[in-house]
Formats: sequence, structure tokens, C-alpha cells
Amino acid sequence: MRGSSPILVWAVKHIVSPIDRFVMKVGRGRIPPPSSLVVPTLLLTVKGRRSGLERTTPLVFVRDGERFLVANARPAGERRNPWVFNLRAAGHGRVQFRGRSTSVNARELDQDEIDDWWPDMIGVWPAFAVHYANTGERTMFSLEPIRQNSDSSASPG
Repeated sequence: MRGSSPILVWAVKHIVSPIDRFVMKVGRGRIPPPSSLVVPTLLLTVKGRRSGLERTTPLVFVRDGERFLVANARPAGERRNPWVFNLRAAGHGRVQFRGRSTSVNARELDQDEIDDWWPDMIGVWPAFAVHYANTGERTMFSLEPIRQNSDSSASPG
């Protein structure tokens, strides 16, 4: 299944993701990451819960209106993915997608919501099914754009 073998997991982690981050950084978000030619990909930037430094991770996503749904299913033999812990701790981040950077609030989905959206995530990245079957670990977040208050620019009358 696409992306589920140990060598492909390693390649995504050590080759594809760094290339995606580099292309997005150099192109200032105007150039889509190479992985988006295969799967829908966004870049999520979140402050590290220990370091306080911004960490950027390419993620596969499903779109639901304006919000992005992202998931993680830990591959067997891999440590838990730090972006999950960082996003859970921060509760917000920044998404780069199609040349735009958007601040988002993050909400971890409950089990019923995960069950509802899981088939869509597997449709985008079938390896999620294999990883989840092997480890029983999966997490999903809803990333919802933060609306700026337009009333703050109005002058008092």
C-alpha cells in the first residue's frame, strides 16, 4: 500500500518532508511542495512544546469547507510524531497552503469524529490504514482559520 513499507516511511521522513519544507521556505509558500503532486499537502507550523521554536511539518489533509483535517497514524517501529504533541500543547498554529499563510486554531477530534473522517483520510493516504492496523494509534485534528475581528478597525462614533 502506498507509503506503508518501512523504506517508504523512511523516505517520506528523511527525503520528501525536508524537500517539501525547503521548497516552501525558498518559494515563500508560493511554490507548492513537491509531495502535493501526489497527495494534498499543507505545511503546519507550531511552536515546540519544549523548545519554544517553530517547527514546520508537511501534512496530508482533507478539506472540509474552510477547515483542514490532518491525521497521524504512527508507523510500526517509529516514535510518536512530535507535531501531534506540539499541536496538542499549543492549540493553534499556522498553515501554508496554495501560497497563503493562515493562522488556525486546532481541535483534536473525538473518536466518533475520527471514525466519520477516517475513510476520507485513508482515501487520500492509504498507508494510514496499514499504520493504524499495526499500532492501533491514530490522531486527527481540525485546523480552523482564525477570523480577525473587523470591528477593531472601526473608529469610535
